[in-house]
Amino acid sequence: MPPVTVLHSDEHLLIVNKPAGILVVPAAGRSGPTLVDVLTKQLGCSVTAVHRLDEMTTGCMAFAFTDEARAALDATFRDHLAQRDYLALTTAVPSPESGCIESNLEEGRDGIVRVVRRGGRRGVTHYETVARRGRGSLVRCRLETGRRNQIRVHLSALGCPIAGDRKYGYRARRGESFPRVMLHSWRLELAHPIYGAKVSVSCIADEADLRP
Repeated sequence: MPPVTVLHSDEHLLIVNKPAGILVVPAAGRSGPTLVDVLTKQLGCSVTAVHRLDEMTTGCMAFAFTDEARAALDATFRDHLAQRDYLALTTAVPSPESGCIESNLEEGRDGIVRVVRRGGRRGVTHYETVARRGRGSLVRCRLETGRRNQIRVHLSALGCPIAGDRKYGYRARRGESFPRVMLHSWRLELAHPIYGAKVSVSCIADEADLRP
């Protein structure tokens, strides 16, 4: 595995461009190194994940070097104070082409997160169609909340599942081939956990279809 690209690093805060195909932290029934393991070896010091990206999702992700930074970053993400922008390649064009999706989300025993009428946890995603991509579109999503699989569930509920995302409704059409779930954490902005100054980073996805 090539070195993970570092987007920001100081004595407290680390932000990297997460590659596809690697878990951030250990999961039941899975083996092999995690992204935390890879970064610890690459940088020669321990790091702590303070939020999550799905295994096949790429892009901006923050880690803490110190306990003080970890506590502050935990609060930042818990209170939804970080600004997180994603790019998703969808299999259809949203209607309307921009808007806000708000619903209650609940994870079932099968590991699938679903929209529910009662119970669950509130999820809010703001979205905007950036460009057409064949029969689908490139959609920019901004998280107001950060529930598990939130963007994937919300776009599927809108009738626009993310390309390659079989878990949430994608079905391949003739001539289509996607290497992964086509979702990329494009931009991350937050207050530095110790100094308070704004830290803003962005990174371009490897796949041309996910470039704005």
